[in-house]
Amino acid sequence: MANRFQIRQHEIAYKFIAARDGDFCLQCKKKPPAVKLQIDHADNDPDNWDPENLHLLCQKHNLELRGKTAAEHKRLIRTYSANNERERARERGRENTHLVKDLVDFRNASPEMKANSYYETQYREWLLTIVREHGFITKVEAINSGAEVVGCSPLTANRYLSKLTSSVGPLKESKDATGTVVISFR
Repeated sequence: MANRFQIRQHEIAYKFIAARDGDFCLQCKKKPPAVKLQIDHADNDPDNWDPENLHLLCQKHNLELRGKTAAEHKRLIRTYSANNERERARERGRENTHLVKDLVDFRNASPEMKANSYYETQYREWLLTIVREHGFITKVEAINSGAEVVGCSPLTANRYLSKLTSSVGPLKESKDATGTVVISFR
């Protein structure tokens, strides 16, 4: 029988994982109350409570992964996590941008920093929504319309776009059949 400490440890771990990854099955994305989520140990060691080893899975997928070797189990968890991170980036942009905006007190910052903390987040959300809904946007429209929508300069919008299309950003530049540069998801 589990004691109060074990129950509390489980509750804390669950809340941490849900805040980090989302309160859903890492594999099938089902959420409570549709499924009961369990804490999965990627290395198949129930005594290893290292946060990087813990993930939420529904009972069905947790049982499926228990039958895998630790190496295969970890590989599948990494794949599911990477897919979820890409989906989150498509929804909101990279989480770091939002975390910094929430954590940093810009009240005492320069006017440029205050403006940037607002404009960049708004631009990213606007652009990711457009690309998600339409599949692509021309680069010229991404810069000029984005600047108009969020109220920044086209030069600033171009800098934000450059970050989003960098090697670690969720977007890419390519040319369509007419040679026009378009922006789409990787």
